[in-house]
Amino acid sequence: MAGTIEEKVAELVTPLVESMDLTVWGIRFRGGNDHAMLQVFVDSEQGVSADKCGELMDVLSPALDAADLIAPKYTLEVSSPGLDRILFTLEQAKAYTGKTVKAELRIPTQGRHKLQGTLDEVTDDGMLKINDKISGLIEVAFSNVSTARVVPEFPTNNKKAPKSGS
Repeated sequence: MAGTIEEKVAELVTPLVESMDLTVWGIRFRGGNDHAMLQVFVDSEQGVSADKCGELMDVLSPALDAADLIAPKYTLEVSSPGLDRILFTLEQAKAYTGKTVKAELRIPTQGRHKLQGTLDEVTDDGMLKINDKISGLIEVAFSNVSTARVVPEFPTNNKKAPKSGS
């Protein structure tokens, strides 16, 4: 079996998720002294409903308990990636080139731990070029990114102009 808890969980849950016409977007495990959290993010072309997440939870929970991959107590959360989705892979990052992202770095680059700006380019050798709103263009290795998220963009002109009285 694979190494990290996330990799072991992915190996176990991917066939179950795919059997429900969904794909695994990503898996995140955060351990705690008294309680841990396992998040399974799933997606599909049509999006993912809360009901579908609930159905999937009913399938994954007993499978995870039987496999006993995670000691002692943890909470299982099944959800869609959402608008502010985490980018788990280089391929996912490439799909969001030109969009605004937030990146938290493991090792600071140019004195910065957190970047936010346009994802200008994702190179095949694993580099992200982010046009940071403070520092300008910064090149950072995807392996140095602890978390990268898409920043949702909403239209700014959604307020109707006041009607002029005559």
